[in-house]
Amino acid sequence: MSSAEDRYRAAVSTMDAAAREQDEQRGLRERRVAEAETQAREGLKQELGAAQKYAEHMDELNKRKQSAGGWATEKALADKNRESLMEFGVEDETEPTNSFAGYAAPSAALPRPEPAPEPPPAPPAAAEPRRGRHARPVEDEDDFSSTSWLV
Repeated sequence: MSSAEDRYRAAVSTMDAAAREQDEQRGLRERRVAEAETQAREGLKQELGAAQKYAEHMDELNKRKQSAGGWATEKALADKNRESLMEFGVEDETEPTNSFAGYAAPSAALPRPEPAPEPPPAPPAAAEPRRGRHARPVEDEDDFSSTSWLV
């Protein structure tokens, strides 16, 4: 009888081990689902924040456009908080400035460049288009020989 009892205990032990493994796998799946849901929520919150900022920015641009009479110019759409790029201030007038510093050296001091190769010959000029057999000749605009000046 001990052999049947041993087989019974072995089968119960195997079933208990399988049930424990299933429980552990279920717990792992549930943790992964919870983590995925948390990550998805965080991602959606970030996207929502970006979309809201974009919508606010577009509303501001539309307000500026309307205040400019409906014209979407660069000045109308420029950021109002941006500092001016031009700076006005007192310049030091005691320092001499070399106003020619930005120009190139005289050409005599520079080496002479090699001459450019001659361009290839141009194709011959297109001939007058062919005219029909009974076409009238083209009259010269500057030919006034047939004009009667006495009229």
